[in-house]
Amino acid sequence: MLLSSLSAVLLSGCSTPEPYVTYAYEPNAQNARSVKRLQAEDVAVAEVRVAKAMDLDCAGTIFPIPGEEKYKNLNDAFAAYWKNAFMADLKNGSALNQDKPKVKIYNLIDSVKIQAEPTMLAWRINMELFSSNGSSMKAAVVYNVPTDSLKNMQDGCRRLAAGLDKAVRWSILEITSDPRFQNLVQPGLDFVPSMKAASIQSVFLGEDEEERWSKSNKIK
Repeated sequence: MLLSSLSAVLLSGCSTPEPYVTYAYEPNAQNARSVKRLQAEDVAVAEVRVAKAMDLDCAGTIFPIPGEEKYKNLNDAFAAYWKNAFMADLKNGSALNQDKPKVKIYNLIDSVKIQAEPTMLAWRINMELFSSNGSSMKAAVVYNVPTDSLKNMQDGCRRLAAGLDKAVRWSILEITSDPRFQNLVQPGLDFVPSMKAASIQSVFLGEDEEERWSKSNKIK
C-alpha cells in the first residue's frame, strides 16, 4: 500500500517502474528451535490459500513471487511460497510428515499487504490457521523492514521486495512460538475446514482495521 503521504524527496526518481528482486526461502535455526520446542511429530501442511487479492504494488511495480511462473496468479504463487516455507521449517524442526501425518495444518490467508512510507516499510500478513484436530488460531503479523539511511522510494521498494522471505520467516516464527499453536499440532484427523470462503474478515468482527494490524515486530 503506497500512501499518498509520501514526501516529495521519496517520490523523486519513481516515474519509471523498475523491477525489484525477491528471494527464495531459506529455513533458519531460530525457526527450527521454535518448532522443536513444540515437541510435535508427524505434522503435515495440507493446504494454504490466499483469499483476497494481494496489494504488492510499490511505486508502480508489483513485486514478483519466486516461482510464480508455475501458477495461474500471484495469490496461488504466494500461497505455495508460504506453504513450502512452512514445510521447510517443520522439516528443519523434525516435525514434518507429509506422507503419514497424525495432524494436518491449513492456512487461510485473508490478506497480504505492503506499506511504504518515509518512516515505515512493512509487510502485513493476516491469516487464520486450522488444524485437522479441530483447533484454530488467528494471526495478524507485521514485519518491519529497516528504514535507516533510506534514499528514496525506489530504495524503499527494493528493501521491501528483498524482505519477502524475511516477512514469511517472521510470520512462521510468530505462529510457532504462539502458545495457541501447541493445540493445533496435537494428533487428530477428524476435521477438515472449509477453504472456499472469499474472505475470513468476519472472524475479526468487533475490531477495526487499525486494531487488526496493531501487532508489530522488532527487527531481528
